[in-house]
Amino acid sequence: MASHTGSNERIQRRPAPDFKETESGVISGILEEGFLNVALDDANQYGPHAMIVLLGIVATLTGLTLGLSMINPVYGVVAGVLLVSFPMVYYTLIRNDR
Repeated sequence: MASHTGSNERIQRRPAPDFKETESGVISGILEEGFLNVALDDANQYGPHAMIVLLGIVATLTGLTLGLSMINPVYGVVAGVLLVSFPMVYYTLIRNDR
């Protein structure tokens, strides 16, 4: 049995990640740190907002790929390969430049 630390929570919370707090608005706060950096690494307090925008972008591209697959399966395969490979290569290049 785990020792009681004075908290009523069954699963202890982890400490908040380090991030740089910005005084600017949501859009400018996301853009000043870089969209992917904020969305994936929580660079500032707008990480959840950027992640929701990224979710919308990915859902739209997925819908576009599925729509193209209904027209012609070859278009869907080509779009799927491009959508999977391009972000991976781009994000890898950004990571290596740091």
